Amino acid sequence: MTSYLNPVYPRSFPDPFVLKHQGEYWGYCTGLWHDGRAFGVMRSVDLVHWEPLAGAMEPLPGGHTCYWAPEVAYEAGRFHLYYSVGNEERMEIRVAVAEHPAGPFLDAGRRLTSEPFAIDAHVFVDRHGERWLFYATDFLERSHVGTGTVRDRMLDPFTLAGDPRPVTLPRHDWHVYHPNRPEKGYVRWHTVEGSFVLDRKGIYYQMFSGGNWQNPTYGVSYATSRGLGGAEEWEQAADGIQVLPVLRSGGEVVGPGHNSVVRGPDNRQLYCVYHRWSPDTSARVMAIDPLDWAGERMLVLGPSTTPRPAPLPPAILDLGPRRLEAGEEVRYAAGTSSFLVEVSAQGSGFAVVLEDADGPLLRLGSSSRSESTVHLLRVEVDGPRGSFTLDGALLWQGFLERPADRLALATGRDAAVFSGFALTPGWEDLFLEEGGRLRAEGSEIFRGPAFVEYELIVNARLDDESGVWTIAPALDGESGPRLRLERREAAWGLAFSGAGEQIFPLPALFDPFRDQQFRFRKMDGKVEVSWEGTLLGTLQVPEGATRIGLGGTGASFEMVRMTGKK
Repeated sequence: MTSYLNPVYPRSFPDPFVLKHQGEYWGYCTGLWHDGRAFGVMRSVDLVHWEPLAGAMEPLPGGHTCYWAPEVAYEAGRFHLYYSVGNEERMEIRVAVAEHPAGPFLDAGRRLTSEPFAIDAHVFVDRHGERWLFYATDFLERSHVGTGTVRDRMLDPFTLAGDPRPVTLPRHDWHVYHPNRPEKGYVRWHTVEGSFVLDRKGIYYQMFSGGNWQNPTYGVSYATSRGLGGAEEWEQAADGIQVLPVLRSGGEVVGPGHNSVVRGPDNRQLYCVYHRWSPDTSARVMAIDPLDWAGERMLVLGPSTTPRPAPLPPAILDLGPRRLEAGEEVRYAAGTSSFLVEVSAQGSGFAVVLEDADGPLLRLGSSSRSESTVHLLRVEVDGPRGSFTLDGALLWQGFLERPADRLALATGRDAAVFSGFALTPGWEDLFLEEGGRLRAEGSEIFRGPAFVEYELIVNARLDDESGVWTIAPALDGESGPRLRLERREAAWGLAFSGAGEQIFPLPALFDPFRDQQFRFRKMDGKVEVSWEGTLLGTLQVPEGATRIGLGGTGASFEMVRMTGKK
């Protein structure tokens, strides 16, 4: 498993937005590019190595000095670039259109916002398929004067409903941009900007940047809500004192902010893509770090400044494009009965067929009204269970007659084109059928066989004072180390189960009564053990270890994820 080192692009690339389309990554940034065009564009296949391309679009007539925060959304065969333009004092949000993610983009001639100052457009598609535009604008009639964020429903890619509602408004001292800002009439000015929205287990999370990059309090935090239609503000996670932002300045990292989020090459792990200032503060450079959750608490495992494990690749990657004529199929062997597949499909009819050695088990298909539209298919198989989503909408979830360990891409009466095929061994369980948690009831639960090399992530907490949990990250049968959460005087640590000898002390801020995330990487007969972003140490494990175990009493597990190599 290789490593990466931030920044992943060491030249200027401010306000980075990354789109994943047909298995490739497309990056966009603020400002004029090296060729004089507006908004830099880059391409990558692994999130780490980036190839600069031509700028996205020609500057608009009128001598605008600011081209800020581009974001690209794909819909119905076209790419829509939402951006802010103006002279810094007055800014508006517009949209440009292209047939390809690299452009060229042409301005559509439409201004989406009516406020004198509107920046940082972010398009979010909710769980019902509705699109919303989040953006930042000024709030002058509040106790905390400054820039905050709002949301408005999109009627189409070029039109808002005209009913912007507050999401996250300035309210804390860490949001202060300037104590006496001249450009704004010498008021104490606050700034909350740079929205990016995610949806997990029924909760919407809006990430945002707050404050001034020159202040040590600057960083990225988040706010939450269970709905998008209400008029109330969302609940902010960080007050800057008791709870700090999830990504913030510190040490050699200055000004980490204005992030986007994208799935890694394995299509499991999310990555926070953000900028931070170069050591000489001459440029905002692009960095990435894993983003995750421990229960309802969002985590960014950064900002990192030392080598970190590179994003896990899929076991099978076939970017294509691959054209299949009517009635044709192409097969891939998963080599395991727990795997995830993402693939893009274009045509009037296409399908994924789940199979085992005895033949087809289930055909999951769809038809398209537009042959120019590229659809994203996501298939998850975990033993006899499976699910199928198309463009984010769940079309099937259920049980197979037998576990599938291979699949075919197929067509119907017409040809189809497949691209960006990626197969990742492994599984993820959020325990939704158990109410969102797996309760430890005194016995040990085993899972496997798994893989020779893998990454295991477990979210666990104690539910009462006398509770205890154990994690066995690598077992050969039932043989192998078990990590047990124990309290030693005023400190918590991980000990060998049954031996009583503490091996990994945990930081003083460790709170076992809220979900904590532990990450395990197994390779070469060893397991690296981490608590969130902190490496705790390494365990020797049996050579044939391919099983895991969870156990305890008075405790519960909120998520378990296994990502493996074949």
